[in-house]
Parts: sequence; C-alpha cells; structure tokens
Amino acid sequence: MKLATLLLVVLSNQGYWFGGREGTIDFRPAARGGLPQAVISWDLMIDHVRLASGKSPLPLGNDPGVIRFTPPATRARVMLHWKYRLVAANDGHELETGDVPINVFPDDLSAHLPNALDGKTLAVWDEPQGLPALLDRAKVHYTRVKAAGDLQMSDADVVLVGANMVGDSPFAQSPLAGLAESGASVMVFMQSEPPLLIGYPLQLRDVPQKLQWREDHPLLRNFEPDDLQSWTSGVRQFRCVQLPADEPALEIGYYPREVPGDAPAPIDAVLLTKTIGKGRIVLCQLPLGDWVTDPRSQILLRNALDYLVSRPQPTPRPSERPSTQPAPAQPVPTISITPGN
Repeated sequence: MKLATLLLVVLSNQGYWFGGREGTIDFRPAARGGLPQAVISWDLMIDHVRLASGKSPLPLGNDPGVIRFTPPATRARVMLHWKYRLVAANDGHELETGDVPINVFPDDLSAHLPNALDGKTLAVWDEPQGLPALLDRAKVHYTRVKAAGDLQMSDADVVLVGANMVGDSPFAQSPLAGLAESGASVMVFMQSEPPLLIGYPLQLRDVPQKLQWREDHPLLRNFEPDDLQSWTSGVRQFRCVQLPADEPALEIGYYPREVPGDAPAPIDAVLLTKTIGKGRIVLCQLPLGDWVTDPRSQILLRNALDYLVSRPQPTPRPSERPSTQPAPAQPVPTISITPGN
C-alpha cells in the first residue's frame, strides 16, 4: 500500500506477484470527498524499458478504480516499477506522480514442494481452498483431516494447520501437542479464536513500526528484509504469542524490546519454534497471503517443509544461549623505551 498526497494506491499481495499471472492495482482519492475530474496514465517499467502502459479516468467521489495487467513471465526474481501520472482532465495540469515497486517471481516456486518431504508423511488440517489448493496444484501427497479429533489417530511426520482452524476449545489443541511429543513436526498458521495457543496467551497488539527478525533462521531463507516487513503493510494489529521471560522457545519474528538489553524478558512473537518431546511446534501468526497467488506464502511453505523434516534440536532458554556480544578487546602489550637507550 502506498499513501500518496492525493491517491491511495493498493497492490494485490502488497506488490508480490507471479510473472505470467494477472495482478491488480486499486486506486482511489486519499481525501474524503474525492478529487476533480482527473486522468491517471501509467507505465510498467524495468530499468528504462517500458513493458506496458495505459490510461484510466479517476473515478468520481470515493469509488475505487482498478487497473489489471499481467507482468511477463520471468526465470528469476525481478523488480518492476509502476509509474503513474495524475493530471486534471480539464487542462492537463499535473496533480501528482508516483513510482510503486512490484516484485515479480517465476511461477515455479512450488515445484520443489513434492521433494521437500523426502519420504516423510504429511497431514493437513485446513479447508480445501487453503493449503490443499496449493498442495494439489503442486502434486504433493498428503492426508487432509477435517477436525482436530482426526489427528489423534494420525502417524504423520509433518502436520500443517491452516489459518483459523483451531477453535476456542482447549481440547482441539491437545492432539497437536501430543503429535509433537511423539516426534512429529507441527506448524500452526495464524489463529484468531483461541485465547491460548499451545499454552501461550494470544494478545492483540498494534503493529510495531518494525518487527525484529532472525534473518539467518531456515524458515526465513530467501527472504529479503523488505519482504519480511511487507507482512505489516496494511495491517493494523497482530494477534501475537506472548512468551514469558526465559521461555525455552526461539522467537524468529517478534516485537522489539521496550528497553534493549541481554537480560531475559517477556517476548511477543509472531513466528516462533519450540522443541517439545521428540518433535517440535512452529507457531506462525503472520497474516499470510493466498497460498496459490502470493509468492511470499509459497517461499515460506517451501522453507517450512525443509525445516520441519529436519531433526529437532533442543531449544535453549534465552539465558542459556551463547552470547552474541563481541569479546572484549584485549590490551596490546607495549614496551617503553627510554630515549637514548
């Protein structure tokens, strides 16, 4: 989303698109009451090369306008720029210009998914239009369950729980913890209804100016810093996981501390992992985009499957982690020489 002086511009998937697939740009006057009659002309650019162009009248009042176009297919990630010019319809006077970046990805990010499981079995608790839509498209073998009770008899190595599948009943979560205790890797995506998630309170908090990230963690492989922060675009609040001080869980995406320091403190996380028994649980409270159309969601899922099939390692408490502070500088020995000697 880009808030300009006169226009509010909103890109589908916050400007993360697949090449060869249609994307949309919504625009409307930023001020109530609309603008005088105006025309928006635009160009889609890569470096100094124009890929597409168009012109549309600005809708009157507060109604939105929509521009649809399909970026070219690519073999690697590329950055395009949607450059627009808003002019008055009566005299052509320029009212505003803008430059909005669009990240375009090759449309084969899910091709790796069938191999990521490496012989492990997968169970998915989600609606058909959620994770199953992408897994079916990628030809990933899995077993879909329709309720938490179906997981009690599951012997899957990896379990994925789609967004908002867990209700407010504490009994719905016990099979997830039991599977992890027995050696499964369980990943739970954003939940809004339960007050507790795997024993941790869920608290609604305003989105911070900037989240903190462990960018070297396997779950965040191939993400750039701006990609991670894009999940906060257009979002007012997160329902974050509240970890007590010195909890044996690894926060991967989390709210910055109020007071910087090394002493253990409570942590509000939107992405974390925790070893439980012989397995692990990953909690992801990020507002992910559509699994089929959002490249960021597919990259995260690809990373998640690679991570979930790896062997769990003990999760140390923050007080038990190796210090990241630089070693104190050692004094350099000096030899005093008396003049004339």
